[in-house]
Amino acid sequence: MSSAANAEEIVAFTGYLPPLSINEEEKGIAVELMELVAEEAGLDIKIMFAPWSRAQLLAENTPGSLLFTAAYSNKRKEKFQFIAPLLYTESAFVTLDEPLDTFEKAVQSGKVIGVHLGSHRSQILRRFGVRNVEEIPSAEQMSVMLKTGRIDAWYTMSVRASYMFRQQGFDPSTLVIGAPVTHGIQWLAANNDLDPQVKGRLSAAVSKVWRDPRYWQIVDRYSH
Repeated sequence: MSSAANAEEIVAFTGYLPPLSINEEEKGIAVELMELVAEEAGLDIKIMFAPWSRAQLLAENTPGSLLFTAAYSNKRKEKFQFIAPLLYTESAFVTLDEPLDTFEKAVQSGKVIGVHLGSHRSQILRRFGVRNVEEIPSAEQMSVMLKTGRIDAWYTMSVRASYMFRQQGFDPSTLVIGAPVTHGIQWLAANNDLDPQVKGRLSAAVSKVWRDPRYWQIVDRYSH
């Protein structure tokens, strides 16, 4: 490892995507995992938050930077190099009444379904023929809109819906979480100019973090 790489601070961009990435104070699952990765890799990583669409643009245009909690797509593959999976997640339709266990049921229901602005989920919904889609900037807004009936369903990670309802002071037991319709990988990715040596250290560090007992302690703390 070069002395320059040891001396330089690496910026890692993420969005406001609770409970994976919450904010500077409350951190989040992926943020705490990235801190473990930095520790294992022996790298000085500065985590910076921005609205998700902007976080991706910043990472794309900041040489040597990282991006995390990114889903893999062919479009993103052109802009970033994917290093390693940080976390595996399940996504479902969340409602307050009838369960929606499949994309077909979502289409047939005619319900207005909310997704996070800039997320890959809006593309997934349209691919399966769901047309009543509303893209909303934050998970906080989404949970309030679901509670007040401004959207009928929320397509999101199951752990996110429960976390956000609890954070907003709503009862998460009132949520009807359908069967998982997609399984996702939240990746650690990087700007295409990232030093290959740094990439190698990060990849090895993620593998070690997966075997660290603290990994599941972090996940459990935000999930219950």
